[in-house]
Parts: sequence; C-alpha cells; structure tokens
Amino acid sequence: MALFTEKLNKIFFLLSIIIILTLVALLFQKRFSFYFKKAPYSLRLVRIIGNKFNLKGPADVFFGQKNNLYIVDSGNSRIIKFNIGGGYLRQWGIEGKATGEFMVPLYGCAHGNPERIFIVDSGNSRIQVFKPNGDFISEFGKTSNSKRLLIEPTFLGFAYNRIYVANSGAGDILIYLTNGQFYERKKNLKLINNGPLAGAGKQNKGKSGINPGNVIFKKPVSMAFSRQYIYVSDYSLSRILVFNRQFNYIGPIGIPGDDGYKLYHPVGIAYKNGYLYVANYGRSILTVFKLDNGYDVVKTYNFGTPGIGDRNFNHESNISISKNGKYMAVANTNNGNVLIYRILGAN
Repeated sequence: MALFTEKLNKIFFLLSIIIILTLVALLFQKRFSFYFKKAPYSLRLVRIIGNKFNLKGPADVFFGQKNNLYIVDSGNSRIIKFNIGGGYLRQWGIEGKATGEFMVPLYGCAHGNPERIFIVDSGNSRIQVFKPNGDFISEFGKTSNSKRLLIEPTFLGFAYNRIYVANSGAGDILIYLTNGQFYERKKNLKLINNGPLAGAGKQNKGKSGINPGNVIFKKPVSMAFSRQYIYVSDYSLSRILVFNRQFNYIGPIGIPGDDGYKLYHPVGIAYKNGYLYVANYGRSILTVFKLDNGYDVVKTYNFGTPGIGDRNFNHESNISISKNGKYMAVANTNNGNVLIYRILGAN
C-alpha cells in the first residue's frame, strides 16, 4: 500500500509540473505575441560598409537579387557590389565619357529577369545599362531634341511599365518605355479640379506654399511609387509632391523648415508598406511619414544624429528598401559610408 501511495504521489507531482509548465508556456506565448503585435516602429543599425573600401561621396545604394547591394561610389566613378553581409563581390567603372565610364554617377537600380543594372550617369547626362557583373549593355537619354534631353539626371525608377527619370538639371520628369525609348515629358502640372490641396494630412493642410492651380517643379531629385501614387522629392521646394498614376497633382507632404518634422532640401525617397522614407539631406536626418490613403500623414518619425562619425548622418543622399521590406540601406554621402538598418514594426 505504501509503495502504491508513493507511486501515486510521483504521478501527481509530475502532473503538477506539466500543468505549471503548460501554463507558463501559454502565458509567455501570449505576452510574446502581444509584444510583437504591438512592437513599436523603429530602425536598428546592423551593418556599416565604408572605411576599408575607401568610398568617396557614395551617392546611392540599392538592392539587387538575393539582397545583394550595389553602391554608387560617386567620387570614385565606380559601382561596387556587396552581399547583404557586407562581403565584397566586384566593382566596375572609371572616370570618363566612353561607354562603361562615369562622370559623377548619382543613382542606380536593379530591374528585370535577367537582372539589369541601370546607372544614372549624371555628369554625362545619360543612363547606362549593365549586367550584374558590370558588362556594358546599352545607354539612352542623349538626343538633339531639347524637350527630350537629359540634363544632369538624379534618379531612375520603374513603375507601371514605364521608366521614370528625375531630370533635375532641366527641372522636369522624363518618362521612357522599358526599352529606353522616349515616351513623355512632365513639367508644369495642374492640380486635380483646381481645388483645395488634397492629401496634405493634418500636419500640412493650408501650409503648402505652392500655387494650387499650377505645379512647377524647381529641382526634382528623386521619386517613389506605390500602387496608386507617385511621389516626387523636390530639393528646392523642400517638399514631397504627390501625384496619381496619370500624373495629376494631389498635394504636398511635409513642411519646409529645419526643426521638428520639417523637410530641408530632401533628396532620396523610398516607399514601402505605407511608409514614405525621406533622406532629409539639409538636416542630416531621416524623416519617415506613415501614410493613410497613400498621402495623408498620420504619424511622422525622425531618425539619426547629424555629425561626423560612422553612426552619424552627414548629408545622406539616397535610401533603398529591400524587396521584403525588412532592410533599409542609406548612402551616407559626406561620411563616406553606407548604413544598413533592420526595419522593425512596419509590417
């Protein structure tokens, strides 16, 4: 009888341990799920690329296939390719005017399958196309027609089966077919219905500083795209201008200024999962707008500290978001490096 009682006590003891462990696991799982469901939006620095590669004024960084990174090393007139871990893969380009050479390259992007690398060769006022190994394929943008001429372009992006180029030197946007054939030029644009500024958000309404009847680009330098909207960063207006896919003007995002969440000479922009990322160049910080309906600002964040040093921003030029939305790369131009961040809480 005593032996039976001892066995029974052991069984009850084991059952008690199992029940306690189960309750602890359920409680932890609930708290774990709650924490990540409510995880605040933030950026976490995970990698710095720069010092040992002698970068000189990197103007852009962009993601390619397999999250490989391409750095547009403007001051050295070259393109450098890395893997996502920061491992060096290859480079190409020298200063010059011949095909495959660069004069102040300012931007690049990867597109297509097979992948092609498009480089905005600003000093030569052209777009050059390469294979991922650096082999030259073609170029476009040069013409004798002044209304189709590239003049110091600063951005190229693919959207809606077209190529969009921020033709900064001419103050307009040029649109091409995907084969590089000229399609259309956008310069002076009308506001939809010539009515009050839509889409400005509570932070912006009534403070546009732009004639609502006629939108004139001053210095468009970058663009970003959602499924429905086109965003244009204008360096001189210190605004992000929002258009629909037909290029009808909707309204501005951001207020010009040098404090709070204001924009001062914004340069590179990127859109992903309802967030608009802005390289707030004149302030050496990143400003991020959380958008509703594609244009209404519902929340704004500032990230980074201006200054000299690997982790500080010093006139960062361009931003790129990985296709899965998990990583952001920033070309930290005047500090001569590239910063890689993990994006938290945005999905």
